[in-house]
Amino acid sequence: MRLQDLVDAIIPPDDRPGGWEGGVRELLTREAENVLGWAGPLLDRATRAESVGALERDDPEAFAALVRVCFEGYYANSRSWDMVGFRPLGDASASIEPAPLPVVASPRDFYDVVVVGAGAGGGVAACVLAEAGLRVLLVERARRHTGAELRDDHLHGKRSQRYDPVAGPGPGHPRVLDGVGVVDVVTDPWAWGLNAMALGGGTRVWQGMAWRFLPEDFEMATRYGVPAGSCLADWPIGYEDLAPFYDRVEWEIGVAGASSGPLTDRFARARGYPMPPLRDDAIRVAFGAAADRLGWGWGPVPFAVNSVPRDGRAACAHCSQCVGHACVVDAKNGTQNTVIPRALATGNCDLLVSAQVVGISHAGGRARSVRVIAGGVEREVRCDRVVVSAGAVETPRLLLASGLGNDVVGTNLHSHSFSILYGTAREGLEHFEGPGHSVATLDFVHRDGEAWGGGVLFDAPSLLPVAAADAAGRLGHPAWGAAHKQWMRTGLPQLVGGMGIGQEIPAARTRVSADPAVVDVHGMPVARIASEVHPATLEVRAYMASRLARWLAEAGVEGVVDFTTARPAAAGEHSAGTCRMGEDPATSACDRDGLLHGASNVFVADGSLLPTNGGVNPCVTIMANAWRVAEALTRSGA
Repeated sequence: MRLQDLVDAIIPPDDRPGGWEGGVRELLTREAENVLGWAGPLLDRATRAESVGALERDDPEAFAALVRVCFEGYYANSRSWDMVGFRPLGDASASIEPAPLPVVASPRDFYDVVVVGAGAGGGVAACVLAEAGLRVLLVERARRHTGAELRDDHLHGKRSQRYDPVAGPGPGHPRVLDGVGVVDVVTDPWAWGLNAMALGGGTRVWQGMAWRFLPEDFEMATRYGVPAGSCLADWPIGYEDLAPFYDRVEWEIGVAGASSGPLTDRFARARGYPMPPLRDDAIRVAFGAAADRLGWGWGPVPFAVNSVPRDGRAACAHCSQCVGHACVVDAKNGTQNTVIPRALATGNCDLLVSAQVVGISHAGGRARSVRVIAGGVEREVRCDRVVVSAGAVETPRLLLASGLGNDVVGTNLHSHSFSILYGTAREGLEHFEGPGHSVATLDFVHRDGEAWGGGVLFDAPSLLPVAAADAAGRLGHPAWGAAHKQWMRTGLPQLVGGMGIGQEIPAARTRVSADPAVVDVHGMPVARIASEVHPATLEVRAYMASRLARWLAEAGVEGVVDFTTARPAAAGEHSAGTCRMGEDPATSACDRDGLLHGASNVFVADGSLLPTNGGVNPCVTIMANAWRVAEALTRSGA
């Protein structure tokens, strides 16, 4: 059969184009290197079949490749989105492109502080330091992406990243995974998880869940014990130490949430949120009613998203692609549109983008300068202090490659235990309503009987059209053909799911090291990641999945399927712990204020510092802790 005929059998023409004219032919031209690199031989095999049915029966590998290419070409193409009800602009009539932040072409010779990484931690640290009057260089390896570059692409966007992501490291920056070998983001983007290499880091494309950790999260080892094979530890600080900084993040970054209720009332707080919660939707109503019948407390998810216009930026447009994409109206609050502009406005902060710090030069335990490569040219920038905020993989990589820190640097790598379930609701609900999550319960976080602290449960986001097309068959719906196309038209409002984020118990052998043999395009040793899932984490996952299944069933969702996938490494968007803080240098990499043990002027201010990662999203905790560390730095005289 001709390839065109095979494609049009998978997605037949009707009043809308078939698969070939609807995007697959275009995909095979535009993405030839990416798609044909893996699918070319399989598609050749497919064309030898006498019929699609024979292909599915006799060569399932080639058939699966054909279906994947068809769905990527058709449902990742914006021409099909109105057919399935996907609304890329949401309530907005047009997108809003914020003005680019000012950058320097070349840094000065000397700064009081160099901050490495302009994400959640680094952006906050740069703001606090610049507003304290220190001269700061904020270095970001990514270029300045426009908002348009970071949304609408469902093949290269961070949420789906079928192929090398726009907000990824790009070619020439491999990693080494123990048991797998060398991987490159072009061929294996999920080895980087959903980490975004962009100005603002993950906060540029996150969906904005804005939780505090609970007091119990700071004393996991004391509360639950340390299981064999784990490196679980308490924090050197408590909730009360971080509470004032949580308040600052919520009010100065901007969080929308309920002023009281079962979620808000779990946290001791000085005041409520600065904005009301995002509007109700059908999912929140259905899940809330189900939670009431189960006797569970619930409420709207707190979001770092404008529910009302704020600070000169619009309110949420409730678009269909919030998670993993830049906001269409700049309503999501990240460091790129809050604290980094504040830092630059002081006149004390220079922003250098498209620049990678490849080393920290030091002598006698004191950093003297950083080595930066920008535009293919390496230069040395002298400084009094260095703050490393490159994330839980790249921060230890830089420190280890520079010969800084003790033997704890790189250990304790962990993320979260994720559970994701989808099923079919008996009645259709609103679909593609942003920001993607709406309702949550904390009833299974540090309550009696939960496994290892449990975690938060909430509704899952609507799948992007290309992912929904893949999911149909797994959920018992037609997997291809005319019936599948009709289900994509009418059945998506019934595709409903739930998610859980639970504690991951760090395994002793899971760590980041600097590979002795493999280097990146700049000659810097790449990150080598050893990963192991501790049995206690599997207990958390099973517990969370069982609670989710009960909630979904009560909400009228049937045929539930577990969509949780095995991860290649604990190196995703929630990674933490690799420079954990503590009082004892034998068991920690940094002190309670982020100062690297063995160094007098090198600090860490990102997720690497977190000894444990809580049972909720960690971003607000990373920002609050970075605020605390930066304030301590201004007082230290280091």
